[in-house]
Amino acid sequence: MRIQSLTLEHFRSHDRRTFDFTKGDLHLFVGQNGSGKTNILEAISILSHGSSCLGCEEQDLPTWGTEYFRVGADAVFDAGDPQKIEVFSQITPRKQKAAFVNGVRCPVSSIVGMLPTVLFLPQDLYLFTGPPSERRRFLDQILIQVSPEYHAAHAAYQKIVRQRNTLLKNITEGLAKAGDLAVWDAQVAEHGSIITLHRLELMETFGLTLRDEMRSFGERPETVRVRYIRKGEKRERAALTEELRGLLLHYRERDILLQSTTIGPHRDDWHLDVDGRALESFASRGQQRTAVLALLFLQVSFLTIRRGETPVILLDDVFSELDDRHQEGVLASFAGHQVLITTTHAPKQLSTAIVWDMQTLVGDTPERTKAAPNTNERTRVQ
Repeated sequence: MRIQSLTLEHFRSHDRRTFDFTKGDLHLFVGQNGSGKTNILEAISILSHGSSCLGCEEQDLPTWGTEYFRVGADAVFDAGDPQKIEVFSQITPRKQKAAFVNGVRCPVSSIVGMLPTVLFLPQDLYLFTGPPSERRRFLDQILIQVSPEYHAAHAAYQKIVRQRNTLLKNITEGLAKAGDLAVWDAQVAEHGSIITLHRLELMETFGLTLRDEMRSFGERPETVRVRYIRKGEKRERAALTEELRGLLLHYRERDILLQSTTIGPHRDDWHLDVDGRALESFASRGQQRTAVLALLFLQVSFLTIRRGETPVILLDDVFSELDDRHQEGVLASFAGHQVLITTTHAPKQLSTAIVWDMQTLVGDTPERTKAAPNTNERTRVQ
């Protein structure tokens, strides 16, 4: 799949702008921090996931002083079919959000995964030394694009856990009874089992080829094991649902005391063992980055197979954190894909990229903006 053009209206620092991506597959957005380059990747992530990849609140996305934003992309799928995908979000006076596919209005949830992307943020390089929430996010951003069942379960689960936590607080304040938790426990278990099973399947898929992918980046591990860390051990839907419900009952008193749901996939984690040792504890910084890059490539392969479409690769200021060997490995792995990269300085390995200079991005210019490949000049965004 290829994005041919991207339109931003009242989005972040971009008032009105359309980027033309028809001249090549490798695009490099060069500019200092605050120049708006990451906003471009964020807009694409909204079209892919339905929400900001940076976890920002919806009211923070419109350009300062405006009440709405609109982002849209003209894309061509691998079979040659064109699609126009848009997301409109109004903050005031009446909050509303909708998606449009070829001009037809639809729920935002219906476009999730329609435009498959793989996003890589600088913090992803510290995936295994960072908090568990980042590792869960890594799995979620893959699975919501390939499984409507997972996306629906994940959205419902988050809402139900928030409601259960509210009930836990009410119980401690004497406004509700512990027995009222049974209904919520059943729903947490039902949706939580779906999330867990999909994650386990993804872990197994990664485990099959991760060692070979790490070797392609220059490492030589003998064994690589992916560990999904959770309470319980069941792997069949009905049994897992019942097991999770039992765990919620077992830890109910603790949950009431803490006013928080402490059991479920929102508390799970995962790690890698390389040659029998935990990656985060024993591997060098270079080995950890190799593992993350290998997972990035596996994510691309997984999406391609499951969606039947080649995803667009979005790399946010990652090259500044990589040595020459890893930079070359990334570029070699993504040959044949459309790749959009943000950076403060253009690496020499990207001399053939179409370069966009973000430093002159000012004012309201609704005209279509184009770039041309040139190793010596940057195309200034007008």
